[in-house]
Amino acid sequence: MKKLICAADVEKWVDTGQKRCCIDSNTIVTPAAWDKAKELGLEFTDAPCETLGVDAAGCETQDDLDMNAIYKFFKILSEKGLVEKLLELDPAPPYQAETDSAGFKLVRGQTVKMDACSTGTSGAKVCGQEVIGKPESSMGAGFLTVDRSSFERESAHEEINIVLEGTIHVTLNDRTFTAREGDVLYIPKGVKVTKGAQHFAKLFYVTYPA
Repeated sequence: MKKLICAADVEKWVDTGQKRCCIDSNTIVTPAAWDKAKELGLEFTDAPCETLGVDAAGCETQDDLDMNAIYKFFKILSEKGLVEKLLELDPAPPYQAETDSAGFKLVRGQTVKMDACSTGTSGAKVCGQEVIGKPESSMGAGFLTVDRSSFERESAHEEINIVLEGTIHVTLNDRTFTAREGDVLYIPKGVKVTKGAQHFAKLFYVTYPA
């Protein structure tokens, strides 16, 4: 990786009192930097930096440039919250659970963090989080929320929904069914339905197979 020196670098070094800067075959000096150096009295030299004395001490080495570039890269990722994704780390699991070697699992429902779901319906505000699934079980289970919107889907599995909060409207075959808190829905495999909520609604779902 080559080091690039531009006019801004020259101005910065001159401002700090630097009079010379060592360069080598891995250094690229832009024409504007050459002109600015001549204008401000900064000398470029191919002599080793350690022989130049303190007036060249502020000159960045190739390692300095690489480390600065790396630092800036990770700083941008950190500001965007992408460092964990880049490192494939998840510092906070999507829910808290207790398990036993026999296969038992207890999920703390109040700790479940919902992720936005892609439904294929523009503007649909649907979030979900699976808490049971492969390889631990042949069934799938999790939470789903619908917020003042609706979406259409064809069930790829047998599906049971339990309404935990709010009201859900399910439309199929030109009929609309209304399910309220505590109600249970069963949707056979391969059936296309539209689910919607005029306000906020939350479901717990179970699918078979997972």
